[in-house]
Amino acid sequence: AARARAEKLKALREKANAAGDGGDSKPVIRFRNYQPKTDDLKEAVLPPAKAPEPEVEAPAEQEDVRLDVAPKKPNWDLKRDIAKKLEKLERKTQQAIVEMIREKLAETEGGNEQDTETSGKMLAQAVSSM
Repeated sequence: AARARAEKLKALREKANAAGDGGDSKPVIRFRNYQPKTDDLKEAVLPPAKAPEPEVEAPAEQEDVRLDVAPKKPNWDLKRDIAKKLEKLERKTQQAIVEMIREKLAETEGGNEQDTETSGKMLAQAVSSM
């Protein structure tokens, strides 16, 4: 296995040397910032490089990134843990308010049958007084 690897490496070195033998030519001179004074060298001047166009990004995308990076408030886990309990409490609170309104309407009506318009006004007054 070692001999096979050594032979592969030797073949690669020979291949690299064969490719490098053609590199005896002189390097080509290109002028980007230098302005030559002789006419012979003016042919090697490169045109000025153009700056790439800046990409315009939407500011909304940048705001999203900022929101993701912002740290959470220290009590976010507490809010998450009690959210289910708060839902139950909210339902019970609404039921209690409805019951109180019904009791108040029953007291003000005094057991008398009144038309729906009057009872509607009383309901609105009871809700607004709470």
